[in-house]
Amino acid sequence: MAIISVVGRGGKTTIKTMIENVLDDVEVYEGVANKDCDLIVMAGMARPFKKEVIHFPHAFKMIVNADVNYRLKVPYASEVVDYGFSRKATVTASSVIQEDWSQTFTCCIQRSFNAINGSHVQPREFKVHINVPGKYNIYNTLASITVLLLLDTKDEIISDTLSKLKFVGNMEKLYDGEFSVIYNKISNPYQLFSVLESLSENEFNNLYIITDSFNCKSYGFIKKIADILREWYQIYSYTICMQNDNCTAYLKRLLQSYGIECLSDECGEAIRGILNRIGKGDMVLLLGDNNVIKKPWADFFNIEKE
Repeated sequence: MAIISVVGRGGKTTIKTMIENVLDDVEVYEGVANKDCDLIVMAGMARPFKKEVIHFPHAFKMIVNADVNYRLKVPYASEVVDYGFSRKATVTASSVIQEDWSQTFTCCIQRSFNAINGSHVQPREFKVHINVPGKYNIYNTLASITVLLLLDTKDEIISDTLSKLKFVGNMEKLYDGEFSVIYNKISNPYQLFSVLESLSENEFNNLYIITDSFNCKSYGFIKKIADILREWYQIYSYTICMQNDNCTAYLKRLLQSYGIECLSDECGEAIRGILNRIGKGDMVLLLGDNNVIKKPWADFFNIEKE
């Protein structure tokens, strides 16, 4: 059984989901839980911590994002197989087509490499369809495909399985009527940036963002969240809605100083504030951890989860 560790600052759960749904005989860990792994996957666009690299001295292969400048010396002689949009990437994507909350692209293997069992993965192309938007999810898919190819998985099995997958907490569409409700789990600023970037590929009128308290993270963490919201506010002009508590007070002050409209109240009242404004073609984006889903948004929107 192959053991795989996925490390990085975003995409770990999605990559784990993809791999485990294609193959049964694998163990996939998020983070550095098991150092005796066969494959290491560097997920996301953020540069990994040094400890995430040196933790795996015996791995057979390291899968890295070719579009990231790691600036870290790999502390062992395992082979590196890279993925990404770079022309130099071993596994890359071309002919990307956005299709209303899904996307199709051509996976291109640009040079040969050896699989774990000693077989040769030859240059070739095949079509891939995924039921989730966003450029960062193409990165997640390329990382997963690279792992699956290293485990000698057939192209048609990869394509067929990925095309049927639904992703919980990754641009998950909870409701699609006159307006839409989307949930994305957010645990760090990189993920927030990726989500807002992916929205540029979709059409909507007004955007309302409901955030949780981010588990009372540090001031530095909250400042990064606020700065990313300010950066994308120039494009979307959204309204932020959050629960009024000590954890969100600092975020609220920052957002208001940036000129971003921020509704802050008891959760139910905050949601009612959005209901008084929401119209046809608008989008509500739920961001944070699973606590956002557990809040009684469905009661106030008078809708049921799909």
